Amino acid sequence: MERLALLPFDNVTGDASLDWVRNAGPAILAEEFVGLPRATAFRAATTADAILGGATRMLHCTYSKRGSSSDAEPALRFEYSFEDVESHKMVETGAADGTILFAANTLARKLDPDAKPFSTARPDAATAWGRGEFERATTIDPDFGAAWSDWVRQLARAGKPDLAVATAERALARASLRTPYHKARLQYESAVLRKNGPAQIAALTALSEIAPRDPASWLSLAAAEQTQRNFAAAAGHFRKVLALQPANAGVMNTLGYAEGEAGNLEAAKSILGTYGRQPGQETNALDSLGEVHFMNGRFVDAEKYFLQVAARDPGFLQGRSLLKAAYAHWLSGDLPGADGIARRYFAASAARNDPNTAWREATWLYTTGRAEQALKKLDSAPAAQKVVIDRQRMIWRGQAHFPDDLAQIRAAYFASDPSADGFPRILYAAALASQGKTEDARALLKRWPLPEAIGEPLLQSLIFPRFLELRQKLGLK
Repeated sequence: MERLALLPFDNVTGDASLDWVRNAGPAILAEEFVGLPRATAFRAATTADAILGGATRMLHCTYSKRGSSSDAEPALRFEYSFEDVESHKMVETGAADGTILFAANTLARKLDPDAKPFSTARPDAATAWGRGEFERATTIDPDFGAAWSDWVRQLARAGKPDLAVATAERALARASLRTPYHKARLQYESAVLRKNGPAQIAALTALSEIAPRDPASWLSLAAAEQTQRNFAAAAGHFRKVLALQPANAGVMNTLGYAEGEAGNLEAAKSILGTYGRQPGQETNALDSLGEVHFMNGRFVDAEKYFLQVAARDPGFLQGRSLLKAAYAHWLSGDLPGADGIARRYFAASAARNDPNTAWREATWLYTTGRAEQALKKLDSAPAAQKVVIDRQRMIWRGQAHFPDDLAQIRAAYFASDPSADGFPRILYAAALASQGKTEDARALLKRWPLPEAIGEPLLQSLIFPRFLELRQKLGLK
């Protein structure tokens, strides 16, 4: 299947006022290829990006002035060539004269006769859109889907979310809005602004059905499902991306986490094994294997993988694989042995002159049930960290306030990264349990929080004590 990379057009007019054509041309072409059965097209900033994106051909195009033209509809000459990525040879060259809209239509049909029309047939509307004058473009052509969609994004970036949502609703109210692709995009953009996760998934599902060979749509859908904690669905969508991009190592790793989060440990091990065979990924794959085993309560196996990482590359993630191994060993039931592993980490950290060494050691002590020792250890932290250390003391002394409103906690949970959701997930589970929704609370506690995950550092030490206490209270072993 043809996969065409659309590189920025080169402006050789000497007129900077025509720089907008550089990106408008590839954007028009990309839309005209949405959902085609025999070819896909994607925009690439550089040839390196094109190759990484799996391009089979690359479009190179320059544009120069052609006779007289108006600001609304500049007449240009476009000279193009298609480069075969494998042979690095130009396989076709040509030229087209006219407006950017005419030239893009000509180029699209050169590659595939079934290329779809752009979402406006008005050259003046396309010019206004290309220049970023989205409101004006929709005034010229009220059914111009790309202009409405870009206007909504422009308003959102300008910090005007309410106006952006209202603008999206105005566009969606038009029965004649072009095209189904842009209708789905506007529905998605509106859902994002409204922080409506299920609506995001519905819109992304529609986009993926319109363009089933576009890996970007499946990636966005997978990420949305993962954020909503629909891990099995997310894994299925990541697999569709891999079917389109079999060598995408990053997707392999993310798929491994999605399978692990869904509790499908064997599937996670299989894909992470494949990921580890990709060039330069063996160490990170071992760390990922450690984390998916940890989140599934397989602490002995998790420790084994973390220790392999530490042996293979002691400096990986600043040596924190050793500390993760210590957490796994502790949760396996041997605190003295875990202390031994943790001491190896703290010694290496001190040797690197890491200013956080004392705080991390105090965090370890507090997490494992030694609050007084932890508070005393904070006294040895550098003076420059006084503000942070004082905040940590307040938290450990119970002087910090955490939300108790179920709706607020739920929103915070679904806004968090699933790989670093330990604290909001515990708050959510506790709030559910307090309202008698014990089965829902138990479901949240089946997946173990990851140690050393990105999140609020000063709350790390509260995660495991509260998690263990809540599991015991709800009858989970």
